[in-house]
Amino acid sequence: MRLPYTYGILLILFQLTGCFNDSIYKKDETSPEFQPREYYRKHISFSEAGVSTASSLAEEMRREITKDKLIKRAVVIKEDGKYVVAIQMKSYQYKKAASLSKKYKQAWEEQWEIPIEITFEPGEYRKVERELATKK
Repeated sequence: MRLPYTYGILLILFQLTGCFNDSIYKKDETSPEFQPREYYRKHISFSEAGVSTASSLAEEMRREITKDKLIKRAVVIKEDGKYVVAIQMKSYQYKKAASLSKKYKQAWEEQWEIPIEITFEPGEYRKVERELATKK
């Protein structure tokens, strides 16, 4: 009498914990494919988080500015209709950062006709990087 109940409970537990290939959780066509027991991973897009870095314009800006030999890293995000470009200069190159950022800002605003803000202070770079990481 107890044996069928035990097997029934085990079968239900396996199904609920996702041990079988077919999960009880409904997937729509746009959801990413998961392996068994990966249903708990949270996947959100940048647009859902309110930060956009995946746009082709932001990627193009980042690629263009990181080609410069004086720039170590760059992060580009779009906030409130303007692009914020945070750059991290290579060592001993911070004296040239103001003229470099002014050059890129002027060229990009003329080319794409959009407002752009370029920051090169280390604290500002870390702030933008943290903001991007928390909004993912």
